[in-house]
Amino acid sequence: MTKLPTLKQLLIPAAHGLKRNYLQLWESKKNGKQKPDFERETYSDNGSNDQLGKLPKSLALAIHASLCFGLIQLPSSVFSSSHGRFERAIGGQSFERGRWPWLALLKATIVTERLWFIPISHYHLYCGGVLINREWILTAAHCFTEDGTAGLQPGNWQARLGAVRLRPSASQRMLDVLGRILDDDELRQWEIDLDTIIIHPGYNRSDLYSDDIALVKLSRRAPQNNLVRPIRLPSASNQGFPAVGQTCITKGWGCTTRGGDPSYRAREIQLPIYSPFRCSYHFRMQHSNKRLCAGYRNRGIGVCSGDSGSPLVCMSAEDYTLAGVVSFASRNRPESFPAVFTRVQAYLPWIYSVIY
Repeated sequence: MTKLPTLKQLLIPAAHGLKRNYLQLWESKKNGKQKPDFERETYSDNGSNDQLGKLPKSLALAIHASLCFGLIQLPSSVFSSSHGRFERAIGGQSFERGRWPWLALLKATIVTERLWFIPISHYHLYCGGVLINREWILTAAHCFTEDGTAGLQPGNWQARLGAVRLRPSASQRMLDVLGRILDDDELRQWEIDLDTIIIHPGYNRSDLYSDDIALVKLSRRAPQNNLVRPIRLPSASNQGFPAVGQTCITKGWGCTTRGGDPSYRAREIQLPIYSPFRCSYHFRMQHSNKRLCAGYRNRGIGVCSGDSGSPLVCMSAEDYTLAGVVSFASRNRPESFPAVFTRVQAYLPWIYSVIY
């Protein structure tokens, strides 16, 4: 019989910070109540490769400068090391822009110190999301509630659309300027401020993050092109969607090794829909009709911290359809347990009441 994990094994893969990474930890107290705690880590996303560090300093600087301005390109073999950023993944793989045009990156800039009115210190939070129409993104509620009131302020957040990198490179910034001049969407970097954050009224983190779903409205309409396009929502009448055993795909910027930093490049993972009975057994979970589980046991594949709010999509009627958004996974062994997703189909009435 499979041994039940303790509550300390549960993790909410919450937003990552450049100065602080928030990993939601659970501790079982004597009185039986659950209490959240936090773990802080340092994170740096410079997108550089470890092999450059082996070169003389002057040559390394020259290569970095050339890479930034697109003057040279490193061969793909440079990035083929098992420790390279492209290959580090819990069973996932990177992909190119346009493959998943509905994928969104939500980034918050939280100011921690000011000199008079000038910000002099800040950190960033990251979550995934999914574009459901040209004005609204669906994501996880806990992305905005684990950092006090600052996380709930729309003015602190920005959405990146049609992107695969955690942050655009210098060359992408230059191409974005050129794209604006030439009116070429293929060159643009789409970064849009948030206007509104709406948390589901039933959201309750003390109940194992029940109703972990939120909607955010963009301050302006998103483009619609080959790189940016909304996902199809599920049908309320198709109660068999998605089927147990059906292979679905999630994607995001979550950590690529257990307890590691978020990936600077988005990756995709194929996960089968897991038995709701077995998933409830693993996580002692209630309200299973509002959740989905996807993944494996002891296969070295799974979502990781930083994937919160990222979409799970499955094929339906020969088209990818949104099935869930990432809620949480195992804290200590995310690659060995299925992940838990908020089932989008269960929230269609609420979603439609907000966006229309």
